[in-house]
Amino acid sequence: MRERLTGWGARLSFGALLLVFSEWIVWQTPTSYQVLDWAALAVIYLALAAVMLDLVARFHVYEVFSLLLVAGLYGLVNATLISHVTTRDLPLSLLVRPLGAQPLAFIGALACFQLLTSGRASGPIEFLFAAAAGLVWGIWVRWFPVVTSGPVDETDIIPALLMLGIGLIVCLALRYVLPRADIHRHDDWLLYPMEWAAAGGVLFVTLVVGMSQGYISGIGVGIVGTIVMFILGILYMTLSLRRKKSYLSTITPIRKPNPAAWIILLVPFLLVGWVGYELPGSGDSSAQSDILIGALTGFALIWLPAISVVIGVRTFIQLAREET
Repeated sequence: MRERLTGWGARLSFGALLLVFSEWIVWQTPTSYQVLDWAALAVIYLALAAVMLDLVARFHVYEVFSLLLVAGLYGLVNATLISHVTTRDLPLSLLVRPLGAQPLAFIGALACFQLLTSGRASGPIEFLFAAAAGLVWGIWVRWFPVVTSGPVDETDIIPALLMLGIGLIVCLALRYVLPRADIHRHDDWLLYPMEWAAAGGVLFVTLVVGMSQGYISGIGVGIVGTIVMFILGILYMTLSLRRKKSYLSTITPIRKPNPAAWIILLVPFLLVGWVGYELPGSGDSSAQSDILIGALTGFALIWLPAISVVIGVRTFIQLAREET
């Protein structure tokens, strides 16, 4: 029992990162939430973290294609249960956040989870990625609330920086103070049936409540459910093409975080984020926002069909080799 509880401490750390990345980096409506809202979100993100880590381990998600598939699953579920964007302006509402921004937020949160739980130092590559992510975040927070038709909070840069900086420090502190997880084997990331029931139950109750209050439509659930089943089918059918390890193998066993490595990356992220927010523009758009929204839309349109083609070609080649 103690081993399983410490494992949930690791899942809690990843859930905190998902919350910060999905609510504050992919700026949704964080300034309108009350204390009870944040408590409910914490439970939902913990359930999402547990399920997604299980899928990463179960399907041996390691290379970029399978990682994008799991990230896409996360984006669709997040958009349906939390931000409810899939119920408006179909099919366009399925693009920018659910299949564009949120999958990238998941990948960013997973990369940060790897940094925190590996105990390693950060280097120049991580520094450059942090600066680039900060620039994108600053542009997004400034312009996306203006150009979208959805209910996204507009904010000044100082409150946004403070909120995000505190959230990222809390993620470090949480991982630092929690007991080291007794996760020593790759299979320790898999959920037991009762744990699956608990995490799935939280997500199911969230879906039922959202539908009963009119936030989630049956049409939206049907469309998202079809795409989710398609992605799960691809992951299952291509399992034999992947090695018997996953992205989580790089952090097993879990180690104590390196605070300096985390704090060093906050500086370029927040400073360049400020610069991105203050870039010139007027009216309802700017050159940088047009480029960013266009890039996210293109990414959302392309990645799933492209992965399907690539995986199909790989499967065909493997079958041809086996026959010869």
